[in-house]
Amino acid sequence: MLRVIELGKRYAENWAVRDVQLEIAGGEAVGLLGANGAGKSTLIKCILGLVHATTGSAELAEPYAYLPEQPLLPPSLGALALLEFKCRANRIPLEQASEALAEVRLADTDIVRPLRQYSKGMRQRTSLAFALCGDPGLMLLDEPMSGLDALGRAQMLDVFKQRKERGAAILMSSHIVSDMVQLCDRVLVMAHGRICESVAIVEHSLAEAKALEARLADWTERQP
Repeated sequence: MLRVIELGKRYAENWAVRDVQLEIAGGEAVGLLGANGAGKSTLIKCILGLVHATTGSAELAEPYAYLPEQPLLPPSLGALALLEFKCRANRIPLEQASEALAEVRLADTDIVRPLRQYSKGMRQRTSLAFALCGDPGLMLLDEPMSGLDALGRAQMLDVFKQRKERGAAILMSSHIVSDMVQLCDRVLVMAHGRICESVAIVEHSLAEAKALEARLADWTERQP
């Protein structure tokens, strides 16, 4: 579903991303874990072609979906109108708009209100529904739990698990290590623009989350 070959991005003399090799199969969820400035968002944008890579290439299966870390939503539209616009623009059956909104637990009374009236959590749910609409086989999610409370995070993790069981491939960056461990089959630890280590997740446990945090601290403290 996703193949990345020696991908790198350089700004002047500084490498934001360097020599990334990555493959994700259908039905697999992979976490991207790194401190601020490690290169996670830049890597995802290079994969999508939103940022021009200096070296390497990426191959993506279609259809794919992208959720940016800070989505921009039109304030005057409601969630239903926004997703129906996506359906019409991409020739997706119109009923998938309401199905995606139900999947992220947005109430029927809320989806017709303008987005300017939404809480941060409701806007994040809308952004997730926008990404899910159209049944993408590959999802690239940059901090998808941002703005969600504990219940919302648990609900969205269930959504991602169901999509994964249906064969979708997921690449997810997050600062919430426990969420990542619950969902992912493996986690890539990223520091100084490089993927330093791939850690298999076996038990999806708190102990594995703590071990990952320790590995991240170790790699981040090393000199690039």
